[in-house]
Amino acid sequence: QFSFVFTVPPKISNISSDITVNEGSNVTLVCMANGRPEPVITWRHLTPTGREFEGEEEYLEILGITREQSGKYECKAANEVASADVKQVRVTVNYPPTITESKSNEAATGRQALLRCEASAVPTPDFEWYRDDTRINSANGLEIKSTGSQSLLMVANVTEEHYGNYTCVAANKLGVTNASLYLYKRVLPTLPNPFPG
Repeated sequence: QFSFVFTVPPKISNISSDITVNEGSNVTLVCMANGRPEPVITWRHLTPTGREFEGEEEYLEILGITREQSGKYECKAANEVASADVKQVRVTVNYPPTITESKSNEAATGRQALLRCEASAVPTPDFEWYRDDTRINSANGLEIKSTGSQSLLMVANVTEEHYGNYTCVAANKLGVTNASLYLYKRVLPTLPNPFPG
């Protein structure tokens, strides 16, 4: 009787496509592999602290996914025959904006002033600025510069009417949030009289 051991290196045959989901959703990633002996599948979240999801599990289930769980997931199929086969899936987690910084400021009349607002959101938030209930546009010495997660409101030449309360609004398709900022008047010190009476 002649027996012949037939071995095949591990090969991932099918893996989930990259996906985008909303925070709080349940996510199932799948990774199928062939090989002889049957490959062992391990999933790993590729972050600095990325933990392995052990087990011979083709499916990785994430219940109520959070923004911290976004990123790349790696599937590894291993058997003793040859080096493991590895593939990756990117999971993007959308979440509504939260304002992470809103800086009030002070400025003297005739000077420049800057108000800054930062928000964390996926997709990247859109910013709007309001003074009382009026939306501010880049005009009349005011300029709004928004890049990524940050928006700046710049006043080229501060006059009395610029002092007061401003609102920064950050929005994406999942939600909207706002913060109040204040532009205070800065009084420049006057020089003391060199010849007091």
